[in-house]
Amino acid sequence: MFSHQGLKNGLRISGSTVRFIHLPKMLFAIAALGASSQAYAQATLSPNVEVIDGCTVLTAEMTFDVSAGAGAGPIDSATQIQIECTRLAIFRVDMDLGSNASGTQRRMRNPAGDFIPYQIYRNAARSQVWGSGWGNAPWGIAFGLGRDSVTAYGRINTVPNGLSPGTYEDTVTVSITF
Repeated sequence: MFSHQGLKNGLRISGSTVRFIHLPKMLFAIAALGASSQAYAQATLSPNVEVIDGCTVLTAEMTFDVSAGAGAGPIDSATQIQIECTRLAIFRVDMDLGSNASGTQRRMRNPAGDFIPYQIYRNAARSQVWGSGWGNAPWGIAFGLGRDSVTAYGRINTVPNGLSPGTYEDTVTVSITF
């Protein structure tokens, strides 16, 4: 009869016989048996992205200097409109008539209700009124990085008489159609 059995420090003690078991070899053998019986499955992954046509627009204020007073004119101003679109997008830059228009005449208004008529044009000669739709608004194609800018040319033909002092403003909506 054996009085003691157990594993201690890599030695198997069994009765009166002492046998050495080399643990690293045993662990390797167990790992090899486990590796050969493993199963696996596989699939493919196909990353993709869809680039959707899109445009953004950034405008700056158009400021007129009417310090010459009533009867002065024409008084010109200009500003840049920045456009960024996905590359090769065809776009059109439309403008409405503003929040104070009378018919097709754009007007700036002060808090007292006085108006200063003005217009915005697509060309430096100020002969093509900027509106909306094909033929009334500039268009382009976004090449390279997809960035472009267009200049809006403003004009007050004549500063009206009898205006009250103050700030005259209008809000014109600039839209990109693409």
